[in-house]
Amino acid sequence: MGNRKTASVDPAEEYYQEQLEAEVDTWCIPDDVLRHEKVQRERIRHYKLVKDLLLDKLDTHVMDVLEIGGGPVPVTDLIEFGTRMVVDPNTDDYCNYFALSETEHFTMKVEEMGDEFEERFDLIVCTNALDHVQCASAAVDRIRHMARPGGFVALMCAENNALTNPHPCHKINLTAKDIHRWMDPEFETVWELTFGKDRYRYGWVEYQEKRGQPAFALLLRKCAGYA
Repeated sequence: MGNRKTASVDPAEEYYQEQLEAEVDTWCIPDDVLRHEKVQRERIRHYKLVKDLLLDKLDTHVMDVLEIGGGPVPVTDLIEFGTRMVVDPNTDDYCNYFALSETEHFTMKVEEMGDEFEERFDLIVCTNALDHVQCASAAVDRIRHMARPGGFVALMCAENNALTNPHPCHKINLTAKDIHRWMDPEFETVWELTFGKDRYRYGWVEYQEKRGQPAFALLLRKCAGYA
C-alpha cells in the first residue's frame, strides 16, 4: 500500500482562522435578546469613539472613507461620508445575522487589498480591529499606502489586548509606540490619547481596580506623497 499524501496545514493560517471564528462567535449570537444586548453596548461606545478620534471635527461628508474591521456595526455609521467601504474578513458570516449593504460591506482582509486601492481614501478608520488582523505590521503598511496625501487615518485599540483581556480572538499585543514606529515617517500626529499620558481607557474589562482597559486613540494625517 503506497504512502498517502495529505495536504499540509500552515500553522499560522490555522491559528488565524481560529481567531476569526472566535470573533464571529462574539457577534453571531443565536439568541435575539443576547445579540441585541451585544450590539447595544458596542454601539453606545461608538459615539464616544467618534469624539475621541475627532471624527466629528472633520468634513467627512465629502470624503471617500474606508473602515477596516468594521464588523456588522461599523463606527462610520455615525458619520457622514461621500463614499464608504467597510472591509472585514468575517462579513459573509455576519450577513447570516445582520442586514449589511452589498455595495458597502465586503469580505476582505486589509493585508490583501491590492494596488487598485492605492492612495484612494481620504479617511481610513480602524477601531478595535488592528489587534485582530493576521499581521499588524502588514495591515499598517497597506493603510499607509491606501491613504491619499493629506488624508487621515483614525486608529483606536486596546493596549496589549491579548494580555489585558485574554480571549481566543485576541492574539496580538499593540501599543501606540508600535503605530508611531510604523507610521511616523509619513504621517503627522494630529491628535493622541494614551493610557500612560491621559489614562485613556475603553470597554468594560477590569484593570487595576477600575473598569476599562488601557487603550490608545490616534488621528494621523499623511504628509508624504504631495506632487
